[in-house]
Amino acid sequence: MRPGRSEPFASEKGQPFLIKDLRSLRVLLVQPQNNDSLALRSHLERIGCQVEECWPPPSSYSDDIDIVFVMVDRVTESKLTFHWQAEEPSAVLIAVIDYESPLSIDRLLHMRVNAVIGLPIRPFGILTNLLAAVNNHRRELRLRMNLDRLQAKLESCRTVERAKLAVMLTDSHSEKEAYRILRHLAMKRRTTVDVVSSQILSGLNWREGEENLMREE
Repeated sequence: MRPGRSEPFASEKGQPFLIKDLRSLRVLLVQPQNNDSLALRSHLERIGCQVEECWPPPSSYSDDIDIVFVMVDRVTESKLTFHWQAEEPSAVLIAVIDYESPLSIDRLLHMRVNAVIGLPIRPFGILTNLLAAVNNHRRELRLRMNLDRLQAKLESCRTVERAKLAVMLTDSHSEKEAYRILRHLAMKRRTTVDVVSSQILSGLNWREGEENLMREE
């Protein structure tokens, strides 16, 4: 979602997405042409969204689409496939359904929809569902990004620890000495300790850095 789909909170500082921001949203309606689809499009345009339609369901979605509405029962009745990456969704997904049943609820849970709207289309509830779904989706993206950063940092720490252990075991250095060697090599090669650690674990020679370090001391 703009600004910067890969950094959803880069310029928003975690502030909620509000009604005044709706004009920035691009909405895709995956639905056949009928009275319900016309009513949904008209209401979304009235509240300020930029709306597009397509049918049958596409195999992929453009990066500039922020929200996808899909009429789930129409997809099923037409024996079509709704392609969606539930694990890493490219946009907010809102389902439009005729009725509730154990089978339809199970389908929605597997699709991991962000909100559900019932037919026939009524103005009440659409705006609330829309804003809640967008904010929840953005919060999930932010949490996922933070988790990715933490996992990368953890893996980096593990790499450094393994490299230190390799240096310690090779020439009986202390942990402190091993880290000083890694840091010296990083400075000499104008890179980071993480990169040097990866290089050492890949089998590159580090003893030249050790000799220079000992002479400097």
